[in-house]
Amino acid sequence: MKKLNGEAPKPSICIIGPGIVGQAQGKVFIKYGFETAFLGGNLQKTEKLRKEGYIAYSREELFDGDYDFDISMLTVSTPTINGAVNLDPITSASIDLGKRLKLSKKDYHLVVVKSTVPPGTTEDIVVKMVEKYSGRKLGKGLGLCMNPEYLREKTAYEDTLHPWIILIGEHDESSGNMLGEVYKKSECPVFRCTIKEAEFQKYVHNLFNSSKITFFNEMREIGKKIGLDTKKIFEVTTLSAEGMWNPKYGIRDFGPFSGNCLPKDTQALLRWVHQNGLDAHLLKAIVEANNALIQKNGLAKKKIIGMEL
Repeated sequence: MKKLNGEAPKPSICIIGPGIVGQAQGKVFIKYGFETAFLGGNLQKTEKLRKEGYIAYSREELFDGDYDFDISMLTVSTPTINGAVNLDPITSASIDLGKRLKLSKKDYHLVVVKSTVPPGTTEDIVVKMVEKYSGRKLGKGLGLCMNPEYLREKTAYEDTLHPWIILIGEHDESSGNMLGEVYKKSECPVFRCTIKEAEFQKYVHNLFNSSKITFFNEMREIGKKIGLDTKKIFEVTTLSAEGMWNPKYGIRDFGPFSGNCLPKDTQALLRWVHQNGLDAHLLKAIVEANNALIQKNGLAKKKIIGMEL
């Protein structure tokens, strides 16, 4: 760690995988005064970063004991191939990191996973590979965090500079505290949880967004086929539906939806859609998923709806 402008020592950071997320995060760290470098396997990106004045290394470098960073932040891609996540890139990056840390003179190093990974990946793959190839042990010279990103591709830097929240999944308090210091200048709420909770939350975040888009796309198709102005309808819905303006709506553990409106109206519109030769795949799935919860929980008082559809 180095002191800058008389301030307390700041940890040095290496961004491993300088794609959209990694570059945005690294450039924000630099703006905040952290010594930050980029490391990746794409030579074109590495050269471009160097020409822009940033410190950037290729994947083949820093295996000789010169890896002198306090924090490694993994922002490598985790692509989906044939419907399954491919963890080869993050596994390979973890192995390489372990090899670099084996010769590092630092007494303590924090590994931060920022890539989107299924629950369990950080603890079952990343840290085990780092431990195996570095000779270090988690909690003894090695810290671990999972730190999801929420940025949008077109506004990656601005979203990273002005985040709406920061979530730190921590192995232990020391790991979380060290990462928390890095984000001290971010003027937004900071939440802390377990590593596995942070991994799962990122998927909940993305899947909620995709579900909402799919719902309104489906309603738009139905509305357009019967000549309705769906833009106006949706604008009114943002004001009328409690699920739009009350952030707590629907997230509390109250079980399947019930009452006088939701079950009957969900069933009624689904039946109407089918009677008019239209499709509502998401609506049908909502009915089926809610009924499955009713059956699973043995809620006899909650009427199962739309089973004949």
